[in-house]
Amino acid sequence: MKFEVRKSVFLDAIQTAASAVPSRSTLQILNNFLLRLEGSWLEISATDMDMGIRVRVEVNGQENGAVVVNAKKLLDLIKVLPDDNINIMVEDYLLQIAWSEQGKATIAGFDASDFPQFPEISEGLSFNLSSVELAFLTEKTSFAVSTDSTRLILNGIYMEYKDGQLIFVATDGHRMGKAHIEQENLPIEQGVIIPNKAISQILRAKSGDAPIEISFDDSHVLFSGEDIQVVSKLIEGDYPKYESVIPSSFEKEVQANRMELIQVLRHASAVANQRTRQVRLSFEENSLEVSASDPTSGGECRESFAVNYQGESPFTIGFNGMYLQQILEMCSTEEIRIKMNSVVGAVIIEPIGEGLDFFFLLMPLRLVEDA
Repeated sequence: MKFEVRKSVFLDAIQTAASAVPSRSTLQILNNFLLRLEGSWLEISATDMDMGIRVRVEVNGQENGAVVVNAKKLLDLIKVLPDDNINIMVEDYLLQIAWSEQGKATIAGFDASDFPQFPEISEGLSFNLSSVELAFLTEKTSFAVSTDSTRLILNGIYMEYKDGQLIFVATDGHRMGKAHIEQENLPIEQGVIIPNKAISQILRAKSGDAPIEISFDDSHVLFSGEDIQVVSKLIEGDYPKYESVIPSSFEKEVQANRMELIQVLRHASAVANQRTRQVRLSFEENSLEVSASDPTSGGECRESFAVNYQGESPFTIGFNGMYLQQILEMCSTEEIRIKMNSVVGAVIIEPIGEGLDFFFLLMPLRLVEDA
């Protein structure tokens, strides 16, 4: 194998593929890249057996071939080379790298046949989304993906197709994000759970509004862009019936300026208990008071501002201030609406505006004076 490539182009490609190299693995082969050259196209592949990334870059190809090489050693070397052309040649599995007449290095490689093969999704279902559409669906849901390894089915984003809508949902049991886009005749008969990492990797590598093909079968999902593929195992199991926790009606509703509420929450959160992050929202007529205290370390904050509130008055409810602020920051509109029933029931938070196809659900915190 022999080729010439610009350092910056090669570095971008191997940094992208490196996201699939496991930080720790008992299988030594997984600590490597697979480099495969055919004509003027070089493929760099990596996998941790749950997710794989394949990146394709155009090079000055001189001799086809393939080799497996240690990912960390190659990446560490390429990072520090001058931004110029690099010549790479492989003989007897030895990677020879030259960046000048005086500058050369070698890295021992392995037989390419030892590297795990990517799963083939030849008989699966597929459809296309733009990068912008996939980014929208992911942004409004991925924040709520659970990191609890004992609840694996919540460790991904649930994708389903219903009534002409492609729907993404994620929840960790405390908060939920749901977003949809209108799509006609998608070949999705039942929902699947996609690991969040796979979606984030394809979005990180794509730019603009380029199309992304999404293919899947019973066990894997494949995201394909022009010069990158990300394949991942699907998460097995039945996703919770999320619709059952969404209230159908509400007794209390408030409309507020989003940025004003965020700013007041920041003030209260600064003195809130750092373990519970509890803040109190107290509604009375058309006023909202946001407060927090931490008797353990000392400190209290109270601040009021005008809102449009309808419902029982006075009414006080508690939230994790960090969760609430994060949700408000994703709403993006000038005004937001919070819909409630009781101090323990699910609360819906949504932007106010047209064509906004998403909302958030947040569970309240039980109010305790010493929190």
